[in-house]
Amino acid sequence: MSDETKELIEKELQVQGNPSLRKFADWFAEGFSNEGDTLSHATVINWLNGKHPQTDFLEDMLTVYPTNDRRFVLALKLLAAKKPHVWGFQGIVWRLRDELPKNKH
Repeated sequence: MSDETKELIEKELQVQGNPSLRKFADWFAEGFSNEGDTLSHATVINWLNGKHPQTDFLEDMLTVYPTNDRRFVLALKLLAAKKPHVWGFQGIVWRLRDELPKNKH
């Protein structure tokens, strides 16, 4: 269980104007196909109780949304909360990529 997961979801709910959990779930997963890739409000409740989201779901979020989308950033932060040794603090691994000097060939 993770207080950080809970805090990240609570913060995003506040930013979104505290929508219903069903509406939040729909917004968070709207980029997925309609082939059963849905997110239930019960799953969001689990996250609010500190249960980590599934890694493969969050990694899918990184492929569905552009890097400037709030859902991409939230998925990255949730991955970092779950596996900081892989993703770095709040997804710092990805941010470093953007800050590195570009190779000039």
